[in-house]
Amino acid sequence: IQAAGDEWADPFEISTLRRDDYDFHRGKSEYEDVLQCNNSPSSATARGHQTPAAFLIEASGLEKHGKESDKPLPYSHLDIAGSSGPFPGVPTGAPIVALAAQFVFPRC
Repeated sequence: IQAAGDEWADPFEISTLRRDDYDFHRGKSEYEDVLQCNNSPSSATARGHQTPAAFLIEASGLEKHGKESDKPLPYSHLDIAGSSGPFPGVPTGAPIVALAAQFVFPRC
């Protein structure tokens, strides 16, 4: 997808999840397992654009299906919040072109 986005002028950035992304979403007390978010925007949260992927992996149980597990499940998270534009403005449409270039155009 990244190469297709580069070719079609719809760049894609690949970010790597880190241990602290998962730590951010671990429950802080004995009464909670997973914390969805804090009260700050992602721009004011350390590694704010990576932690939603860590949350989705933890909340869905995908952490039990990593590449070393008996049943690995490939997973990608596309964070498109930055391309949504200011509400109620017009969104940019990113990453539609990159996705189409990767998965639709080759079949045409």
